[in-house]
Amino acid sequence: MANYTNNQTKQRGVEINILGFFKVLMKRLWVLVIVGVICGILGGFFIKVTSVDYYKSSVSFIVNTLTENEMAESSAVSAQINMANTFSYILSRRVMKEAVAEACPSNIDYDVINSSVIVETVASTNVIELTVKTEDPEVSYEIAKAYVDVYADIVSETYPNAKLTVCDTPVLATEPSVERSTIFMAATVGIVGPLVLCIIWLIMFIIKDTIKSSDELNEKLNLPVLASIHQVENRNATTGLLVTDKKTGFSFIETYKSIRTKIETNSTKTGNKVYLITSACENEGKTTVAVNIALSLAQNGKSVLLVDADLRNPSINKILALPAHDIGFSDVITGTANITEAVKFINSFNIYVLCDYVPVSNPSELLSTKEAEEIINNLRSEFDYIIIDTAPASLVTDTAVIAGFSDAAVMVIREDYAPFSKICESVNDLDSNGSEVMGCIFNIDTNSTVTRKKYGKYGRYGKYGKYGKYGGYGKYGYGYGYGYGAQSSPSKDKKKK
Repeated sequence: MANYTNNQTKQRGVEINILGFFKVLMKRLWVLVIVGVICGILGGFFIKVTSVDYYKSSVSFIVNTLTENEMAESSAVSAQINMANTFSYILSRRVMKEAVAEACPSNIDYDVINSSVIVETVASTNVIELTVKTEDPEVSYEIAKAYVDVYADIVSETYPNAKLTVCDTPVLATEPSVERSTIFMAATVGIVGPLVLCIIWLIMFIIKDTIKSSDELNEKLNLPVLASIHQVENRNATTGLLVTDKKTGFSFIETYKSIRTKIETNSTKTGNKVYLITSACENEGKTTVAVNIALSLAQNGKSVLLVDADLRNPSINKILALPAHDIGFSDVITGTANITEAVKFINSFNIYVLCDYVPVSNPSELLSTKEAEEIINNLRSEFDYIIIDTAPASLVTDTAVIAGFSDAAVMVIREDYAPFSKICESVNDLDSNGSEVMGCIFNIDTNSTVTRKKYGKYGRYGKYGKYGKYGGYGKYGYGYGYGYGAQSSPSKDKKKK
């Protein structure tokens, strides 16, 4: 039995596909922009609401310890700069603040002065900046002016040979100061918000371990990628995305022609006729792929039988807009109807269809009978190709049973959907049950430049049970509305060979 897991990838352990994550990030760039704007607005609003308006009044001092003969000496200039740091300390001392409190006409409390005065030395200069910031412009101005009135006496007591000269006198503030904190906080939160979201996405990206691109699929799975089917727009609400409708677009139709060529080449080389189409999980688009492969082969003049072996949720009849019928595949298996009654020829699509119209209660038991295998084997000689749509391979055993009497299998893998472990499990199950896995199809590839509108709904596999975290992806699908022509069994119509 072949092992389709890339062993080199296993040995390297957990890796981060930076390019793949960057592509995901680019698709969600608009979300990051919106989150950034919202976070910035909320951050700015929070600061605006919680902040208080402050009024500033400032005084600038210049320290001068030089005599006229020392003006040109660089060492004396350095001493002057050092002295500025000393005077900054003196202006910040309790003695100075208490003197300022006594000099204030309004009897301002020492604690107010202590909390509102900031003294700083301008770097590499002998300039000292004293700033008073309070909620009242009068108080700020009064404290600053008191500093101008008392500083000289205290400084002269400590350093009688030094000069501390006022170069900018205080001014009464008429407007509150514009704080950088509001703008800074808004900008910071506006950047941090999207950054946190990116980290969350990165963690999800690593944990999820899904296939993000056809290149990644080719690297991680030892199987050929038959095609990458791009996500396209369904422009007609009454019809589905079928290759018989030119509105689906040139790229969509040509992709299925490429798949058809590869299947025909495989059939010529190996003699394979019965092809099983499945996926690891529900809602990956396998039924639509199976139908379009059958239609593409029929367009090339082949006699094709399309079998709906997904007895839990038969949906081929819906995609092809077939009317309800009492006789289906399950009736032939149980022997309540013969094959000529169950197989219908659809003139409008030039294919034969064998499908059920309502779910059955015991699909695994029916498909595992010898009768089911004999039906398919007996039909081999009647058709050029038999395309079988099955249930998701990792959820139920139905597909593994059908793999025993099919020649080859094709895995449909939807972008960023099924866990890689489930894909490997499904592929290996098919191989172990005797069906050659000829390749995989990467479905709903949003990395294309083709229009990226979503499809609709594939439909749910309610009887399989919910597939937890992957259920939220079921917003893709296809409308129905194709008519059908006269119907007959293969014994009544001449098939094209």
